[in-house]
Amino acid sequence: MSFTCFFKTQDHLTPKPGLRAAVVAAVFCAGTPSFAADLLFAIPDRMDPPTAQFVDALLIDDRLAEAGIKLDVRSYAELGGARDVVSEMFKSEAVALLSTDLLTFVARNEEQGAVVDMLSAYERSYFGVPPNSDATDQRRPLEVGATALLGELGLYGLANWPSSPSSVFASNAETNVADLQGLKLRTVGTSSAEIFEQLGAVPQSLPLSEVYQSLQAGAIDAAEDLSVPNGALSRFYEASPNGALFLDAKARTGFFVIGKPGVEALTARQLKTLESAAQNASLVARETLIGTYNATLREAEENGVRVASLSAAVPEDYSLAQEIAQAYGLSPDEIRDLIGDIDTPVPQPAPGPAPDSRQGDGRAPEIFVATSRNDEFDSDLRLRFGYKMDADSPLHCFKLIYARDANRRFGDPYTGAVEIGPSGVSAGPADCAKQIFDQQDPGQRLTILIHGFNNSFEDAVNWAVAVTEDLAIDGDVLLWSWPSMGQLSAYVHDRDGVEFNSFYLEPFLASLKLRAEAGKAQDISILAHSMGGLVAIDALRFLAKPPQMTIGNVALVAPDVRHAVFKKTLQQGAGVSPLWSVYANSNDVALLASYGVNRNPAIGLGGRHRLMVAGVETVDVSALDRDVCIFWKLTGARCRNHTHAFDVQPVADDLAKLLATRETATARGLALKQVGPDKLYYEIAP
Repeated sequence: MSFTCFFKTQDHLTPKPGLRAAVVAAVFCAGTPSFAADLLFAIPDRMDPPTAQFVDALLIDDRLAEAGIKLDVRSYAELGGARDVVSEMFKSEAVALLSTDLLTFVARNEEQGAVVDMLSAYERSYFGVPPNSDATDQRRPLEVGATALLGELGLYGLANWPSSPSSVFASNAETNVADLQGLKLRTVGTSSAEIFEQLGAVPQSLPLSEVYQSLQAGAIDAAEDLSVPNGALSRFYEASPNGALFLDAKARTGFFVIGKPGVEALTARQLKTLESAAQNASLVARETLIGTYNATLREAEENGVRVASLSAAVPEDYSLAQEIAQAYGLSPDEIRDLIGDIDTPVPQPAPGPAPDSRQGDGRAPEIFVATSRNDEFDSDLRLRFGYKMDADSPLHCFKLIYARDANRRFGDPYTGAVEIGPSGVSAGPADCAKQIFDQQDPGQRLTILIHGFNNSFEDAVNWAVAVTEDLAIDGDVLLWSWPSMGQLSAYVHDRDGVEFNSFYLEPFLASLKLRAEAGKAQDISILAHSMGGLVAIDALRFLAKPPQMTIGNVALVAPDVRHAVFKKTLQQGAGVSPLWSVYANSNDVALLASYGVNRNPAIGLGGRHRLMVAGVETVDVSALDRDVCIFWKLTGARCRNHTHAFDVQPVADDLAKLLATRETATARGLALKQVGPDKLYYEIAP
């Protein structure tokens, strides 16, 4: 075994121009094959307390050094300015803290209108919202959309970056938003100017060095600045002791991002470690943000300055649903149809305790794995296969043996031990097919599981084992794992990964066709989730080509597949399977994010976008799951709206019955709904 040693960055103070971050003589060695990664880390020149804490928490995280990651801290000024930092992200192995304002500017230059709309709505939605308010959680769909669309800019968001909100100090004003009418207000950034202009103020552009004198001389009436105690606000208090402070004018949001060169320089282990460290840093910054906000409030009161919240500036008829609708290019009615009323979610009864896993109903604790991911030879099987599209990498197949976890509850991912079976790893489609099918008994079923978008190999393995156990799948199971990065903002990368995967999928299926022609037909079901539906569509199109090969069942859960693509596939290959099932949900915020990227609904959405075509049984599960989905791994919350068939018990029960019996929806007792002569679907009621 080789050992890799590397240094740990220690100096996490704000670097001065021309100086590189200091390095202490602390050496860490990893006992597993590892690759050292030296990443440039660009940070703002001026750091408020939450930002400084983000940087501190990230740089002192021992996990980075243990994974072979070194961060070379450089200020924006050292790199030529904020815009040059963005250019550096596209050509260097780098990470950076980039504000939403800056990312919006980049999106405008790239003529990425959808990205501009999403980022702008995300920032606007925080106007007048105190940092300690629970209302920030309601903005989660916008954060999901903004993060997902970063991939359109060639950037990947590993964590959100909370920074101190700006405040407005007015020299002579009452603490009433109406008093902003007509005030000459020095603003920071274009988004601030737009908001305050709508409130009746007259935005002014002025260098910071001239603000205080201009305020004292009456050249301006008010100024926007950071809410940082013991900082610039103190000078405002001195300049106009009878002034008023309007808190929480605008949240200074942003993201900790990595560019494509940086992603390509990291292994799966390193990317996972960096993301985890960044999310921890984000939590630390969030705590600091709340503390800083409260300290600013106390300082203003101690100085006798009148304080008000700009939350009063938000119109009474303001609807967050409208903000989200505009960002996603949908009408407010469509938003409510998709995810309900976000501002006032429908109260739900508390769910009972999760049932125990079915534990596979006595099946052997093993599944097969076939993957088109690159092999990084990590000693941890979950981290062995990465996300890179390596043309020289063969298809890898092996039997995965796992230790059944008696304490795991239904719907929870599997986290127990896994190992490669005694037959080892096979390479190439023919050898893979041989390893899988030569071990089968005649007539034994095989269920092919295809994971979705935002799944690392570790995510895919944990999901596949959990689904196999919870659904008590009969016969053998094959996890087909394609090179998804496992990052929310890697939507574009993952779409490319689906296309790349076809070079591996078709030869494998061709091997199955040859076996069928030789009298070794297989009894196969396909169960695909989310973007994995596109992989399933590729498979079904190939199986439909002469000589056509039929399979027993096709089940697509929350498929991220456009209507036209699916219908064309169905026209070409309806005879591939006698039973096609689609599980859809009108509350699926993950597919809402997909809508924002594609500007076209997926067949996994229910409601007005529900798929209703002959030959396909669409099962709408919306009535079972009205929660607003939190599709952001930082929270650790399970996204039930997108994974309904795997963690909502009645849906999972129906899917398990479908796989076991291959009965129609009517035979399974589902309620038939008819909305037109030829428009039918089924529903699982609460």
